[in-house]
Amino acid sequence: MADHPRFPAVPDCKVLVAHESRPDEAAAIRVRARAGELVRIAHGRYAETERWKGLRPEQRHHVLVRSLVDRIRPRFVVSHLSAAAVIGVPHVGRWPERVHLTRPGRDARTTNATFVVHADFDPSMAGTWRFRADDLTLTDFDRTAVDLAMTLPMTEAVVALDRLLALGTDRDAVLDGVARRGRKGRRRALRSIGFADAAADSVGESLVRVRLDEYGAPTPVLQRRFTTSGEPDIVVDFWLPDQGVVIEFDGEVKYRDPGLRGGRSAEDVVIAEKYREDRLRSFPDVRGVIRYGWKDVWDESAFRAKLRNARVPMSR
Repeated sequence: MADHPRFPAVPDCKVLVAHESRPDEAAAIRVRARAGELVRIAHGRYAETERWKGLRPEQRHHVLVRSLVDRIRPRFVVSHLSAAAVIGVPHVGRWPERVHLTRPGRDARTTNATFVVHADFDPSMAGTWRFRADDLTLTDFDRTAVDLAMTLPMTEAVVALDRLLALGTDRDAVLDGVARRGRKGRRRALRSIGFADAAADSVGESLVRVRLDEYGAPTPVLQRRFTTSGEPDIVVDFWLPDQGVVIEFDGEVKYRDPGLRGGRSAEDVVIAEKYREDRLRSFPDVRGVIRYGWKDVWDESAFRAKLRNARVPMSR
């Protein structure tokens, strides 16, 4: 099976392999590493330092997985967070330094400096993808969702599950998969799966949904559309109808990244956002607009203060 069209491209970062069978070549690679031109990313694997520094954490893990394909195939399946990195599933925690694998049909977990090999707790859930380019196999959406739900804290699991559901994961298949696992982590996994929502449009939205639940705030409506004749529709991240409050993510990237500004200056984007918010506030049902950024998501007191100022009730 070819690369899935919705998966992220393999990051552009060349990896050199220091084969012990080619000692002169391996020695030259290590000389470059000592000079700072290359960075060691795994045993015998070196990436170009400047390109490696320019990669995001999930891209680094993707490169790490692909660099080790000769040691992974054919006995193992890339799984858990390593599968997430290849599929393009977001993770808000720290990406692992080792590659996570599952060995089909085996029930023993092993680890070394490069790999974490998980036991195959559910041989009946054996779907994998195979990539023609390098013969790499990884767990399918459903199996990846089960693995992440069983092993991640709820906040991190929901972020991943929201995206997996949007990619076509079958919620019932995931629930069945969790039911076949052991009791450890099952209750948290079931809660995460039940809470996940394919309508979440970004990592920020996933995080805010979890925060609102943690605070005992009302359950929001996602992607609510406001319509005015002769004007473009406004689709908001969250809508609390009983309170008349809109909650929207206000990431700085849309102002700073030229690729997201559509040819407009940062000033034009700010003006357009102000006009959009003025339009929102003109709707009779809208009594308040909360804007939040990444800092608010991780700063409980700041986010709670914004909710209180907008008179959003919280029971916890």
